[in-house]
Amino acid sequence: MTTLRLADITFAYGDRVILEHLSLTVADGEFLVVLGASGGGKTTLLRLIAGLAAPTTGQIFFADEEVRAPSPQRGIVFQDYALFPWYSLRDNVALAVAKSEPRLSRRERRERAAEYLRAVGLGDAAAKYPHELSGGMRQRGALARTLALGSPLLLLDEPFGALDPHNRARLQNLLLEIWRAATPRRTVIFVTHDIDEALLLGDRIIALGSNPGRIIGEIKIDAPRPRSREDIITAENFRSYRAAIQACYCRRDDDEAVDGDGGGI
Repeated sequence: MTTLRLADITFAYGDRVILEHLSLTVADGEFLVVLGASGGGKTTLLRLIAGLAAPTTGQIFFADEEVRAPSPQRGIVFQDYALFPWYSLRDNVALAVAKSEPRLSRRERRERAAEYLRAVGLGDAAAKYPHELSGGMRQRGALARTLALGSPLLLLDEPFGALDPHNRARLQNLLLEIWRAATPRRTVIFVTHDIDEALLLGDRIIALGSNPGRIIGEIKIDAPRPRSREDIITAENFRSYRAAIQACYCRRDDDEAVDGDGGGI
């Protein structure tokens, strides 16, 4: 079963083409990583899938229906946190719980929100407001809120980029745990510019070039889970995957590059 299908998508601002002739299918329950340099159209791609913008040409289908507007069925976490500043962290997450489980009482929604916050290490910060939190804490709060929506499709735009290595590893593990444990398994589209993070998380990696954005390579990661972070760096099969990804960008006429050393996993 295919959860998501992009059919010959082009997106432009005036004369500037951001994405061009991009076609893609994503299977139900797949963990897809979109890898590319900053400014290459990765965030635009997620916005189109989320229904926050419309393609200039082409169509996007999710669960056999054309995407025309935002929906809780497609939860998204941006790089800029997007929490409501006038609500506490707990109430930000409780709003998402109310969408996914409307029959719960207010007390039950707040209790469920507290559970999600504890899962991302923010149990002691539930009563704080976004301006009282660090950037990394706000990002973890945004992740908790999106998880609370219960969306079958999760769109994650470099969600761990602002985190220190300890919390980054912790949330990578949490995301994989939630993804593996859910029945039915959620579909994840995860954007990053970090090759090692892509190798740790993905079933499949799409290499996105820029000027304009096109798919320039696709790598299927045939490695068992859970994956060792040491193996990601040292094992021969992962060295081969890394070389294949880097080769995609070496072939680009515009010499676009991603962070070849990875790091930060």
